Amino acid sequence: MELPLTGQRVSVAASEYMVEITTVGGFALQIEGDMEIESSRGDRQSVALAGGGSSQVDLEAVLHGTITSAVVNSSGTLTIDFDSGNRLVVPPDSEYEAWTIVGPNGYRIVCMPNGELATWTAD
Repeated sequence: MELPLTGQRVSVAASEYMVEITTVGGFALQIEGDMEIESSRGDRQSVALAGGGSSQVDLEAVLHGTITSAVVNSSGTLTIDFDSGNRLVVPPDSEYEAWTIVGPNGYRIVCMPNGELATWTAD
């Protein structure tokens, strides 16, 4: 499923247990599960939030710029590509909500445990 985030610039805020990526278009992506960041060089870094896996500065350095693609596959894995060439991948969690996207007009998608998606739209 293609998400309506393509072409939007982002900013990042991180705490020990959550990363929030906001866009200029009024969307907020809240990540509470583990994630993987792939650099434009192909290096991969796993980030486990519960263990304080990455600081805000680290995340801002790689999750910046404009989104070029944002998709969710059938298993609930979220993949976001940035114009920097970096990629963010957030797989589903077996016990918890891994990520949530909230946007204008009541738009909301929640990745439930095991990757099931709960979706709300204004329609």
